[in-house]
Amino acid sequence: MKTEKGLAIVTGASQGIGAKISIGLAEDGYQVVLIARNKSNLDKVCENIRNLDNDVSEPIALPLDITDYENVDREIKRINIEYGKIDILVNSAAMFMDGSLNEPVENFKKIVDINIIAQYTILQTVTEIMRQQKSGYIFTIISRAAKYGFAGGGIYGSTKFALLGLTESLYRELAPLGIRLTSLCPGWVNTEMAKKAGTPFKDEEMVQPQDLLDTIRYLLGLSKNVCIKEIVFEMEKSII
Repeated sequence: MKTEKGLAIVTGASQGIGAKISIGLAEDGYQVVLIARNKSNLDKVCENIRNLDNDVSEPIALPLDITDYENVDREIKRINIEYGKIDILVNSAAMFMDGSLNEPVENFKKIVDINIIAQYTILQTVTEIMRQQKSGYIFTIISRAAKYGFAGGGIYGSTKFALLGLTESLYRELAPLGIRLTSLCPGWVNTEMAKKAGTPFKDEEMVQPQDLLDTIRYLLGLSKNVCIKEIVFEMEKSII
């Protein structure tokens, strides 16, 4: 198997933004490790990668629940041992929940588990590896909801504010070590999750998954001494 550009791990890789980025990075020459719960969807993404015109590396599918912390930690470390240096991590997995104080505490704990704690544990594992390597690039797909508090969006937004705070601290800690980290904060993205969440925008009015992929490609092309802390993607019809 060829790994010309290295190894990229993508969470939430079975659909939407994560799937688009996985396919794009594979097309660019990375060997991609796809993490998500839905094995059937992961298999479809892997098949799309294999069907690319260029000679791509065989994708690695890991059908994992990211809240199964010990298993995820073990599998990422195994990948590191078997395939070598981890060049990229794209944290794209997330859960949406509407409202601010309308859900029982147990439901709030569930979204915190997925959107914050699971991200925290994955970052623990990967940054430990990247510190030893003294290299790597972490992309955290967060949300414009991490920058603005919206009426009726307190549950989801609070998890995104927390994740942005964590990644901003890591940005400052890791950059001097040669590890770059960029938080990508898009508004509504044209995905099935956005439609299920009740987006008021038409498909063409939203941020496109391709926009996230193109941004990652741009950032990877910058010189090694350039560090971009975060990028916020505004939609023309939602600028406030």
